[in-house]
Amino acid sequence: MTLTSNALRNSCMTLALVGSAFIAGCGNTSVIEKQDTRYEVSAVDEDRDDAIAQVKERALEVCEEQDRDKYDVLDSRVFGPHDATAKAADGNDQLEGGTVNEDTEMAAATHEGEGYKVVWTVRCR
Repeated sequence: MTLTSNALRNSCMTLALVGSAFIAGCGNTSVIEKQDTRYEVSAVDEDRDDAIAQVKERALEVCEEQDRDKYDVLDSRVFGPHDATAKAADGNDQLEGGTVNEDTEMAAATHEGEGYKVVWTVRCR
């Protein structure tokens, strides 16, 4: 990894941690585009079913932006309120190899607080 990519990654991680401190406790979603046409879609909410509903809705939205109306779920992960270590590790994995832009909600991608985090890896079709 080059010095520039390390600096960019560190900047993104810092932004993620700061953002999650401000948004903790609210439902929010995130999409991170991967290089091979996959998308990491995550949702965070106090209620597990609401988090699942939000990730479904956001996955469809991101595919509609690509002129697709369906998606395949390649991987699904659910983290509970007491899975802080797993949530943090998953947030780092989501950012690795992904495209982060001004529309990416970093708090949902790196959520470490209370509530449920649902992460899907989807491919639009």
